[in-house]
Amino acid sequence: MSGPTAHATSDLVYIFIDYSNVVHEGSRELSFQNESFNVDLNRLVIIVCNGRKLGGVFIAGSTPQIASTPAKDELSWKRAEDLGFNVKTFPRNASNKEKGVDVDLACNIMEVILTKTPGTLILITGDSDFSTPINKAKEKKWGVEIWSWPKGMAKNFKSFPHVSLRDHYRFFAYVTRIYPLKSKYVLKISGDIIKSWKWRNEPIMEYYFTRNLLCQFYWINGTTAHLYFDSKNQLQDASNWWLSKDYPNMLVEELGKDIKNDKMPHEGNHTNTQDKKFSDIVVDLPQQTAKEPLVNQLFNGGSLK
Repeated sequence: MSGPTAHATSDLVYIFIDYSNVVHEGSRELSFQNESFNVDLNRLVIIVCNGRKLGGVFIAGSTPQIASTPAKDELSWKRAEDLGFNVKTFPRNASNKEKGVDVDLACNIMEVILTKTPGTLILITGDSDFSTPINKAKEKKWGVEIWSWPKGMAKNFKSFPHVSLRDHYRFFAYVTRIYPLKSKYVLKISGDIIKSWKWRNEPIMEYYFTRNLLCQFYWINGTTAHLYFDSKNQLQDASNWWLSKDYPNMLVEELGKDIKNDKMPHEGNHTNTQDKKFSDIVVDLPQQTAKEPLVNQLFNGGSLK
């Protein structure tokens, strides 16, 4: 896939993301709990944009009315805003149902197609509620692409060029959870160097994505994480190739499948010895800015259907 889709007269692409739909349908598609399934919006946009010129990104989501907003969602939105994306969230109603999300995103679509030179409109959701603005975009000679999880894609969207998010999820999705004992190979990393990472998850995700592995990890505390792998070879590659090369002063322990002896330290529970060991470490980290990701993960292979 390259260049704007049919009818587009501008080379700009405008991306509209129904965040709740992408996360909920993604967790359902891949059989993960919604609470542990995450989407890195920066990488999702990079994959979808595929090297084309970006005109704008619009994201809409929702927050619980009673409970606090999940930290994973706040992190995603904060990082998206840091990138310059347009992010808007709405509180759910008393029945915990979304209200205003689809309307806001649909209004953004209509405003763009009525005020901008026709380019390519990319909708990331399978929700049929967006049929009206998408059909209007087609009438206005916009190119239209639908990116969606197969199980959650509305039938009427299949008449448009569409791409399955399932084909590319390893480049933008990640899972944060504690796995049952002996179900995964575990690599433990720790050290104060982690405090200097602008986006704490970024270096971890970077490694998994460049290896085309589903990113799976869990933060034990602010400077300690368990990284999960499906094989011993994957674990050893991360330990011997990535961490020893890029972070030689980090504490790395191959727990394998037996982590029962790991003390699983909690926030603020560090010994003076460990603090002292890391106090004089100076590491020249790359600048991890949102506008210049460490690796520009471009869409690889596949095509519009």
